[in-house]
Amino acid sequence: MVKIFLGSADNPSALDDLRKIAVLIEHVGHFVIPWNSPGVFPLGKHMSDSLDNICKQVDAAILIFGEEHQVLFGNEFSLHPKPNLLYEYGLFKGHLGLERTIICRRGSSSIPSDLAGVIYCNLDKEFKAERELLAWLRLLSPKN
Repeated sequence: MVKIFLGSADNPSALDDLRKIAVLIEHVGHFVIPWNSPGVFPLGKHMSDSLDNICKQVDAAILIFGEEHQVLFGNEFSLHPKPNLLYEYGLFKGHLGLERTIICRRGSSSIPSDLAGVIYCNLDKEFKAERELLAWLRLLSPKN
């Protein structure tokens, strides 16, 4: 059984996307570990230690990037994913590899230029996003 970590921001829109993706993961017979499940971040532990442990336990990760964080550049505001999601993407990519760590993106939030070439799943195109996610999920196998 493939175990997949699912990370998102903590707002209604992001949590709705998290739920929909979790349903797809379960639909293909994989095990989903949403960030907000009890025990994922145990009380009394440090967040970075918990994330390192999760990286060792899962076979893949999906991070949902949205427009949650407003940043001022010069005289203009732009919307970005939460900084912790950018950190988690890099952490999981380092542990699991590029093919096993994907971005699902909602809206037109800015992302760092270092990630500009990463092919992501566009959640604004729901039908296409579902097909792309199902295809990716079906190709996954447990880590050796």
